[in-house]
Parts: sequence; C-alpha cells; structure tokens
Amino acid sequence: MTDTLMQMPGAGGLYARALGTARRKPGKNIRIPRMEVKVPAVQADPRRLSAYREICGFELAPERLPITFPQVQAAPLHMWLMLRPEFPIPLMGIVHVRNVFEALKPMPAESAYDVRAALTEGRRTHQGYEFDLLTEYTDAAGEIVYRSLMTPLYRMKTEGGPVRAKPAAPAPALAEYRSFDVPADIGRRYAPIGGDFNPIHLFALTAKAFGFPRAIAHGMWSLARAAALIEIARGAPARSLSVQFRQPLLLPGRVALKFGEGEGGSEFALLARSSEKVHFSGRLA
Repeated sequence: MTDTLMQMPGAGGLYARALGTARRKPGKNIRIPRMEVKVPAVQADPRRLSAYREICGFELAPERLPITFPQVQAAPLHMWLMLRPEFPIPLMGIVHVRNVFEALKPMPAESAYDVRAALTEGRRTHQGYEFDLLTEYTDAAGEIVYRSLMTPLYRMKTEGGPVRAKPAAPAPALAEYRSFDVPADIGRRYAPIGGDFNPIHLFALTAKAFGFPRAIAHGMWSLARAAALIEIARGAPARSLSVQFRQPLLLPGRVALKFGEGEGGSEFALLARSSEKVHFSGRLA
C-alpha cells in the first residue's frame, strides 16, 4: 500500500495519537504490513536546519544537509506509518537499536527532494520483534541521493529467535578521544528541533513512568553530536554512518567519544566516562 501526502505531518499531533496506541495488543504472531508513504518536494526549513546544526555541533559544509538531518526530517513519516491501524505494535513499547545512513550524493540544503518512507522487513529475535524502516530522498532529476535504514525493536517474551551478537567493547585502536558533558535539559532543547517529544527524553518524572531512573538523551542527538565531532577531526563531512545502540544515556551525563581509522572509515564508540558502559558504537566514512 502506498499513500502520498502533500506535506509533512505535524509532529505534535502524531505524538498525541501515539499515546493512544497503548491499547494495541500485538500477541505472539506479529506481522508487519508492507506500507509506504511519499511526500513530494520537501525542502529543509532554514531556521530549523540552523538550529539543528548548532545543537548537534555540525560545522562543516554548511551548504549541505548533515548526514543525520534527512532521517530526522523524515521522522513524521515513520510515525505516520506506525500510526496506521494496520500496524499492530504500540509505539510507546518501541526502542531504537540500529541505523545505517548513506548520502549517495552531496545534498544541497536549499534543494527540494521527494521523500519516501516504507515499512519493509520484520523478524523475531531473542529480545522481541524488530522491523526495518527504509527512507529514501530523490532529487529533481529522479535520482536517489540519500538512503537510510532504521531498525526499531519491540521488547516481548519470545521462544527462540536468532541471537544477535552485541558489538565488542572499543578496541585499543580507537586512539582519538573527545569528552563532553550532556546537560539535563538537552532532551527538552532538542525535542522541538528534532521533532521527537517522546516523554522518556523530557523529564525524570515522565521517564520513570516508562521504567527509566532519569530522562535519557535522544539517540539521534547523541549520535549526531558524535558524528559532528568525528567530521571535524577528519576535516570532511560524512558520506555514510552506521550505529548500533546499546545502553541509554541517562541525563545529565558525562561521556567520552573514542574513535580511530579502521577498514572502510572511522570506527567509534561513545562510553560513559565513569565506567566502561558503551552507549553506542559504529562506523563513519
């Protein structure tokens, strides 16, 4: 099923509707329907893009869209798909586990792009049920210039299912080191820019309602902050980025980004400064 919208849905209304999905009872035999949605001629709002660059720390190539921005801009389409009545899973029970981003060509910030988001594959794992959301941007010439694949997980009791190995702890080859503090209000500051108003990111009280001791940082903000720092060190904007999220970053937080050149790009990991807890790891090229 393919739907076409004439503009991006508003994030605020989508999150209000997301709370209502708590009534969904997916059962054991989850099936993710194949659905997609398209929006033509999407152009980045200059003020939002400027605010996004500032809060994430993107300094290079201001004439281009940063590697993570198209995914953030398309987030309302992901929500729109998961709010369809055919989608069986409650949205508040979903966590973000993996992402792959590819800028197939430089993306001028002032250009308009046709955006497509699609629910594709779903599978059982030992942790529950995970599924894939594909995002593509097409330029005026009809060429796909950006592609991303996001994998969320719905935690549930399962019988069997493949066990996905967790990434190893950072290797000694990650010789570069950048430390930074993450303020307690970063979730509230990022939410209107990133369009993600999930209550687990906003206040300790609302995060506790979902089982967290304190609010947690947006994964897409902490990933973008890490990518921006590595870009500055490399002296070039990213063309590709992959990440495996491992443990939430509680707010406020004190973290260390470790990275180093490996096969096919810069390997990296974000760790807690007070322990060997790894928040995420991945590769940027």
